[in-house]
Amino acid sequence: SFYLFVEVAAQRCMQLMRGAKPKLDVRAHKYSTIACAEVREDLIPWETVTDEQITVELAEKQAAIEEELQDDLPQAEITPAAKKEKKE
Repeated sequence: SFYLFVEVAAQRCMQLMRGAKPKLDVRAHKYSTIACAEVREDLIPWETVTDEQITVELAEKQAAIEEELQDDLPQAEITPAAKKEKKE
């Protein structure tokens, strides 16, 4: 779709502005023109991702973070405190 084309070209344009080397020899001097040409020529790999794929990836990352946090935290023994008696 045109929206995806523009999104990929915009991201590539940002890469070019940050110093990435063009993958296509064009006479253009504008980063946006170079980026559009590269996307049009299929020189920039990209893929669409479904909501389900995003959900699965986020769940995997969260599980990995939680596991890492559990490994890093020292385990302390906790003894229950004595119950206080209520004054009447």
